Formats: sequence, structure tokens, C-alpha cells
Amino acid sequence: MPENQVKNEYSDDQILAIERSLSPDRFNSYIIQAKGDRNEAIRLYERNTELSEALYGVIQGLEITLRNSMHRILQSGTGLSEWYDHIHLENAEAESLRLAKEAVQELHKPVTAPRVIAKINFGFWVRLTASIYEKDLWVPHLHKIFPIKMMRSLLNKRLLKIKELRNQIAHHERISKRDLEKDYKELLEAIKWLCPITSDWVKNTNRFEKIAKL
Repeated sequence: MPENQVKNEYSDDQILAIERSLSPDRFNSYIIQAKGDRNEAIRLYERNTELSEALYGVIQGLEITLRNSMHRILQSGTGLSEWYDHIHLENAEAESLRLAKEAVQELHKPVTAPRVIAKINFGFWVRLTASIYEKDLWVPHLHKIFPIKMMRSLLNKRLLKIKELRNQIAHHERISKRDLEKDYKELLEAIKWLCPITSDWVKNTNRFEKIAKL
């Protein structure tokens, strides 16, 4: 825990209530890390939340840059705004697309390409870099989103790792046991692969370095 972080103290009743809210199974890993000190376990949970919040903003920078870059290149390459309706998608991706359209419809708004793109989940974009789409999407289109030569397999491996981290944060799981400094550097590098200027912008405006004391 950083030296300047306030050490909150909790009563036994507060600890019991918080533990019940978090669930014993979730809280237990923090108790183990705190060597049985339940006050310290709660502080570790708070620290995990703080790190998760700070890192999610960096992930957001990658996610938005990736999906918009893919959208632009596929739109340009196919000559179609709604390119996703004119390519073969595997079942998982087709379902992600269906849910995205449904989400737009539930807002009672026209189902336009920008709205659909914004609603498609991160996993959809990650899967478009998988080997199954190499011939139809990567070779003719997606490799063009990178200013440098990029291996599809390297990109896919990196995105899968980032997706795992993203999902851990989204499901409020413990990330403090990860090498978060390495995760952070790999996130910025992945954004840089797409746009160096955006990577620098994310680095200079996010809170993670300050929170993590890098």
C-alpha cells in the first residue's frame, strides 16, 4: 500500500457486513494475502478497486481506437458503411452483432453503423484478428490499420491477454496479483501499434502511473 494512502479502520460489525456483501469466497483471497488481518484485507480490496479504475481508462483507449480503426478500414475496403452485414461472421461474432443491433433498437434510435459499432463488445474485435479470419479480413483489409508491419498472431495474442485483464476488471476480480506495470506498458504499446499520437495522449492523461506509483 502506498505510504500516503489513508488506512481506514473498520469495526467487527462493519467487516462482517462488507465481507457478506463481497461474498466470503471473493474476500477470502484478500484475507489470505493479508495473513488473516481482515482490516488489511478490506484495504487490499480498496487498493485493487483503485488500480482497476485507473487501468480501465487505459483499456478504454485501446478498445475505442481498435474498433474505430477496424471500422474505418473495413468500411473503406468494402465500400459499405454496414460492412458487417456483408461479410461472413462465425456464430459468436454474428451473435455479438445481433445483440449490438438489438441494444440500439432498445434505445428507439435508427440502427446506424456508428451506433452499432459503439455497441459491439470488445471480444468481437479481438476475434476478428483470429486465424479463422486471416484470409477474408486480415490479408485484404485489417493489416492496413497498422503504420508498421504487424503479425496477426502477435496482435491476437496481445489482444487476448488484454481482454482477459479487461474481463477481470469488469467482473471486479483481483488484479493486484498480476504484473500490472507490464500490463500497462503492453496496453500503451498496443495503442501505439495503431496510433502513436493516441498512445502518447493516453499515457499523458491517464491516472494509472500516479495511482500505481510507477
